[in-house]
Amino acid sequence: MDDDADGGFDPSPGSGISDRATLLEDLSAISLTPAEHQRVKDLVHGPLLNRIETHDRRYLVVGAGGPAEAATRRSTVYDELDARTDPPATAIRLEDFDLTADDIRLWTRVFDILCGLSTHVVAVLEDFDGGYVWELGLLFAPSYRDKTWVLKRRYTDPETERDRFDNGMAASHVESLLSGPRAREWTTVADLRDAVTEIP
Repeated sequence: MDDDADGGFDPSPGSGISDRATLLEDLSAISLTPAEHQRVKDLVHGPLLNRIETHDRRYLVVGAGGPAEAATRRSTVYDELDARTDPPATAIRLEDFDLTADDIRLWTRVFDILCGLSTHVVAVLEDFDGGYVWELGLLFAPSYRDKTWVLKRRYTDPETERDRFDNGMAASHVESLLSGPRAREWTTVADLRDAVTEIP
């Protein structure tokens, strides 16, 4: 690996998502320094990883974070999945691993590791306007697609629906993810809770 290479991947708000070929090329171009490799190891090992590995079902919940109302609804999904006991289950989020803005180059590596550890990846989508949108491109990869569930908000007003999901490339990825049996649309929080009950 060339430790001086920056890599071309930009998982930041407004960066959108690339087509599949570009995404895979960008991911392979990321080269981490020895210190960054150690930081990834430190992030994904320890008590949290031990807790994850002791559960039969491991749900990685992705979507909007921060103080927004969308993040609250994502937390509802997280809480519902984390509370399951038959079989024993746990839910995790990327932010549980204390990633900061300074760790932006490490996000894809940590996300990749968490996807591999998870039995289910659950994407809670309310729009295509956030830094989490790059995760959709990663979930498009065949190794993740078969374990991914998409819970997409449907707005009753067609114009709002267009405004929230006006991103052609992201829409093409979601259309692919929505084409199978692991996709649900929801309008209210009650609908969202119902959709979660359909995830094994």
